[in-house]
Amino acid sequence: MPKLSKAKEKKKLDAALSRYVRASNADDAGYVSCFTCGVKKLWKELDCGHFITRAKLATRFLYKPLDGLTNVQPQCKRCNGFLGGQQFVFAQKLNEIYGEGTAENILFLSNMHVDFTAEEYQEMRTHYDDLFRKLHK
Repeated sequence: MPKLSKAKEKKKLDAALSRYVRASNADDAGYVSCFTCGVKKLWKELDCGHFITRAKLATRFLYKPLDGLTNVQPQCKRCNGFLGGQQFVFAQKLNEIYGEGTAENILFLSNMHVDFTAEEYQEMRTHYDDLFRKLHK
């Protein structure tokens, strides 16, 4: 069996998580609101925005909305790209929805050291691919 490439598996996981986050927040017609500005667009037209930069591996793939721990949400290209992710607004919304201190908890977690293996990236990707498939059944 060929050795998995860590970089390639991370990239595939980014794509799988992004697709799931955007699609799972969409309504029955496929529209989703930008987490920071509220504009509604088709889920495929939005980005997967990060509260804490993707450079912080410990929270890069953190998406547990039921636990109130999520570093990623759908964002329009304006907020995510042109406005740099709207981190302050993102933090306010996290605290508003999941409770005061949520943004601070995610910030704390982001500074933990993690080093995922290629197999761990692949396992996480499979998880989000499976969840995405369940949305469309």
